[in-house]
Amino acid sequence: MRVKGSRQLLFEYSGIVLLSGGIFVLDLINPVGVATWLLYLLPLSLTFLVSDYRAPLYFSLGASALTLISLVFTSGEAPVPFDALNRVIGISAMWGFAFVASRYKRTQVALTSAEARREKVMDELSAEVMKRQEAEGKRAIAVAGLEEATHGEAMALAGRRRAEEKMLTSKMRLEAIVDSAMDAIISIDEHLDIVLFNRAAEHMFQCKTEEALGHPLDRFIPEQFRVKHQKHIKAFGESGITSRKMGSLGTITGVRANGEVFPIEAAISQIGIDGDRFYTVILRDIGERKKLEEQLRRTERLAELGTIASGMAHEIGTPMNVILGRAEYLMKRTQEDTMKRGLGTIIGQVERITRVMNQLLSFARRRAPERRAVDLRQVVESSMEMFQERLARQHILVELIFDDEVPPVHADADQMSQVVINLVMNATHAMPDGGTLHIGLSADNDTVILKVMDSGYGIPPDTISRIFDPFFTTKDFGKGTGLGLTVVKGIVDEHGGSIAVESKEGKGATFTMHMPVYHSHEKD
Repeated sequence: MRVKGSRQLLFEYSGIVLLSGGIFVLDLINPVGVATWLLYLLPLSLTFLVSDYRAPLYFSLGASALTLISLVFTSGEAPVPFDALNRVIGISAMWGFAFVASRYKRTQVALTSAEARREKVMDELSAEVMKRQEAEGKRAIAVAGLEEATHGEAMALAGRRRAEEKMLTSKMRLEAIVDSAMDAIISIDEHLDIVLFNRAAEHMFQCKTEEALGHPLDRFIPEQFRVKHQKHIKAFGESGITSRKMGSLGTITGVRANGEVFPIEAAISQIGIDGDRFYTVILRDIGERKKLEEQLRRTERLAELGTIASGMAHEIGTPMNVILGRAEYLMKRTQEDTMKRGLGTIIGQVERITRVMNQLLSFARRRAPERRAVDLRQVVESSMEMFQERLARQHILVELIFDDEVPPVHADADQMSQVVINLVMNATHAMPDGGTLHIGLSADNDTVILKVMDSGYGIPPDTISRIFDPFFTTKDFGKGTGLGLTVVKGIVDEHGGSIAVESKEGKGATFTMHMPVYHSHEKD
C-alpha cells in the first residue's frame, strides 16, 4: 500500500513539477517587465487534482521561492521595485488562493468522514430500536450519537458553503487579474475556438468579448497565414515546443476587426483539464515599436550619407571644375567637329556630375527652414512656369485644381518650391510619351493637402516602400540620382508634415503631402 501511495503521489505531482520548472526557466529567460510568473496559476489549479489537501500550500511555497529566485537572477544588480511589488502582490494572492483551496479540500475530507459516521450511527440506531426493550440505556446513547452526527453534518455543510463562497471570490479575483492585464490574453480549445478574451484583446483586435467567444481564432489571423498557424498549434500540442516566445522569435501577424494587419509578439502555453486541452497565448502589439525602429535606422543611414556626401563633394568638386574649364577652353579653340562632339560629351557628363554633387551637398547641408506664412498656390504656379517648355515638348496636359479657401502653411518658401519642383520633375520623367499631370490643393482642419498625380508607368509594388530611400530610383541609368524624393521627404518631415505615395504599376502614381496650417500666433 505504501508503494502504491508513493506511486500515486509521484504521478499526481510529476505534471505540476515539470510545468512549474518550465515556467521557472521561461521566467529566467524573459525580461523582468514580462509577467511570466503569472503562469504559476496554471500548475496551482492542477493541485485540485492531488489527493493531499496540503498540496496547494506545498506548491505555493515552491512557486514563491521560484518567483523570488527568478526576480533576483533576471533583474541585474538591483531588482526593479515595481516588478518586485507586482511579484509580492501576486505571491500574496497565490497564497490566499492556496489557503482557500486547502481549506476546501480539507472540508471535503471532513464532510466525507461525517457522512460515514452518520451512516454508522444510523445503523446503530436501527439496531438499538430493534433491541430497545432489551437495552433502554443503549437507546439513549444512540439518540445522543444521532444528535452529534446531525450537528457535525450541519457544521460540515456550513463549512462547505463558506468554502464555495471563498472559491467564487478567488475565481472572480483571478478573472479580474486577467482582465486588467496590459497584454492581450486569449485562450482557445482543441478546436481553436476562443474560450477566453480579455479586455486588452478587445482593444487590440477592436472586437467585443461576446463577439469573439465561441468563434474560431482564425478571424484574427490574416488568411495567408491561417494554415501555417493551425499547423503550428497542432505541432505545439503534440510536442509542447514552440518558437513563439515573447521577445524572442515570437513575432506573428494579426488582423483587426476593421481589416488592419499589424505585427504582434506572442507567447503560447497549453494545459490539459479533464482530458481536454486548452491553449493560452499572450499577445503584444509591436507596430509602433517597429515604426520607431525603422525611423531610427533611416535617421542613421541619412546621417552616414550626409557625412559621405560632404567628403565626396569636396574631393570631386575641384577636379570636376578643372576638367570643365579645360574642356570649355578647348571647345572654343578647336574647329574639328569630331573633337567638338567629344568635348561636348565631356562637358555634359561633368555638368551631370556637378548636379549630382550639388544635390548631395543640398541633402547633406540642408539649412534650417525659415518658416513664415507661405501660399502654396503661388509656390505651385511659380514653379510650373519653369516647366512650360518641357511639358509642351512632352505633350503633357496639366490640370490645376485648387480649393477656393486654402490657408497659408507655416513653412520655408524656398524649400516648398524645391519640394514642388522635385515632385513635378519626377512626374514628367514618368511620362516620357505624354500624359496628364494633376496638381490639387485642399484644406482639411489644420492641414493643407497637396496632391501631385501623374498618368505614367507607375511604381512596382515591390519597390514602393523604398521610394524615399537615398540613391534609390526606378529611372534608367543616367536619368536620376535617387536623391530628389529623399530631399523632399527630409524637407517635409522637418516641417512637421508628412508625405505618402500610392501607385499601381502602369496606372501612374499619386504623391500626397500634408503640411501644417500657419496660425497668426506662430513666430516666423
